[in-house]
Amino acid sequence: MYFSNFVKFPPGLKFIGPFNRLIRYPKTIQTLEYDEAQRDLLDGRTRDGLPLILGLSFQYRLMADRLPDLYFTYENEIGDYEKIYKLVGMHMITELATKFTAYQFFNEKQKIAEVMRTSLNEYFSKNLFASVESLQITEDDLPEAFTTTILTAATSKQNITRMSKTLEAKKVEFQTARQIAEAQANVTIQRAIGDQHRIMQNGKADAAIIEAPACRMPSDLANGSIPLIDGQAYVEAELTAYGKIHKDLGLSGEELVNYIWYDTLGGGGVSADSTSDKDFEMLVGVNPSAYISK
Repeated sequence: MYFSNFVKFPPGLKFIGPFNRLIRYPKTIQTLEYDEAQRDLLDGRTRDGLPLILGLSFQYRLMADRLPDLYFTYENEIGDYEKIYKLVGMHMITELATKFTAYQFFNEKQKIAEVMRTSLNEYFSKNLFASVESLQITEDDLPEAFTTTILTAATSKQNITRMSKTLEAKKVEFQTARQIAEAQANVTIQRAIGDQHRIMQNGKADAAIIEAPACRMPSDLANGSIPLIDGQAYVEAELTAYGKIHKDLGLSGEELVNYIWYDTLGGGGVSADSTSDKDFEMLVGVNPSAYISK
């Protein structure tokens, strides 16, 4: 941007005549840096008193309508305003750094940068005829002991968070296992109840065969037979058959009981299956001369 006799001109070739001169100011955004390359890192302290080495940069733009004020206020030599900007920025930034703790510099760097930009912009707009567009913190060296402690604390916090998540996962796992166990217990109980009813019904059915006035034998039902056998007659037939064994074979007491037991195992007696196709039967444990059938 150019002006002559305090008149602004846009960029380009201009004819100004004798006894006049043009002073050139940048219209684009400019950058000021405080870094190790320029050997002007900022040396300050945090709010809690820890030493802080700070490197940053900020971007500013000159106010076109305030260029005459800038020239008459700061320009003993053309470009002196840049030195003023850098010194003012250095002073304000080191002062603003004292408002934040070392922990904030470690965790909230972006927030601190925005606070610094806002403060610089307010002052530059009012007193230095420029606006501060952005600011970046590029370096913030804190004492090594503090940094190590913060990293250790962050690691411990991550471990605590991980263990908390593991605890919650285990709670869910145990709750699920408990629900499964309860469901399996209910299944076992229902199965036992079912077995109870089955046994009772089988017992009632067996009792009905003996006690009922008349009942159909299971073997008759299986092969489609029609005749009915009186329950009392069934019992009497068993008594008659084993009475004959007692009389003819001379068995009594424990011997007769054993004979009845083995006879039942071999399918003998009134309930014997007449359709059996066995060629040979022998009761084990009984004298062969007592019972052999073909």
